[in-house]
Amino acid sequence: MTDHPYNEMPRSDDNQSLFRPVAVGGRGLPGNLALAPMAGATDGVFRAICREQGASLTCTELVSARGIRHDPGWARSWRYLAITPAEQPVAIQLFGADPDDFDYAVRAVLEHPILSSAFAIDINMGCPVPKVVGTGAGSALMRDLPLAARVIRSAVAAASGYGVPVTVKFRTGWDAATADTPAFARMAEQSGAAMLMVHARTRDMMYAGQADWSVITRVKAAVSVPVFGNGDVRDGPSAVAMLRETGADGAAIGRGALGNPWVFAHAAAALRGEAPLPPPDVAARAQTALREVRERAANLGEARGVRESRKSLLWYLHGTPHAAEIRRRAAVVESLKEVERLLTDWESSFFDKNGAVHFT
Repeated sequence: MTDHPYNEMPRSDDNQSLFRPVAVGGRGLPGNLALAPMAGATDGVFRAICREQGASLTCTELVSARGIRHDPGWARSWRYLAITPAEQPVAIQLFGADPDDFDYAVRAVLEHPILSSAFAIDINMGCPVPKVVGTGAGSALMRDLPLAARVIRSAVAAASGYGVPVTVKFRTGWDAATADTPAFARMAEQSGAAMLMVHARTRDMMYAGQADWSVITRVKAAVSVPVFGNGDVRDGPSAVAMLRETGADGAAIGRGALGNPWVFAHAAAALRGEAPLPPPDVAARAQTALREVRERAANLGEARGVRESRKSLLWYLHGTPHAAEIRRRAAVVESLKEVERLLTDWESSFFDKNGAVHFT
């Protein structure tokens, strides 16, 4: 075990603030707002932007533990594993259903000179998509507590020699009829998990319906490790409401951050009891959207980077006026020049013929 900057525990002197540091397995997070991992959305480019805006913890997209084990060159896995100092503290999220895969993958990750800087190893036990649950992984593990326990214990044993904590993200349950979230949470803690993140929806809800925050309350009462609540946190007031209603140690923001990384700064201000921050103006939106595309293009090559940024452009444009035609163009952009022209046109649409701004 080597010394690590995460081992220095941050402190808060403000007992009134809901924004506070969190201790995770002997390591310290600077605050209690996390970017929830989302496949196809929370790549390194977006994670770094969210960290700049105040996310206290970021997390990679889910990576197959079996893929790491059986692809020694990580030809397909590296893109999802890669982390940079700009997004720290960052957890590396693994999924799978074989304890042996986790033993190998965790050790391999933490032996890597770059990946060893990860704040934590996170185990995905919440993903609801068929291609993941069909392998017995993701939220399917909520139907098999003994196997889930073996997976967690294997990851914890592998990570312990490196001084890296293991965290677990899971849902309310497979469905409402079979859900026993506190029992699952106790199992995870007893198996060695140092922090839990609860998405307050069942697997069969996918991303629809209202999150049931009462489940987070029950999980918090059932365990002693930190609990982050996830689901329907989209702004400062909802972050405050979740922590007050549930007693959770922190809030994880997922879809509420898409096209809106400023949500972390707004939520932090609200948790501190500060005056609401002004919303980002159109120039900030356009500049940040363009930065995402440019950085993704630099990482992946222009053609692929632009294609894979189409959805993020649509997220930045969502909910703004004058954008119907711009959104249509965003869905088919092929080059950086097209993106630059599109965002210039979008920004110009907010000014009248006299140069006055008519929307911010």
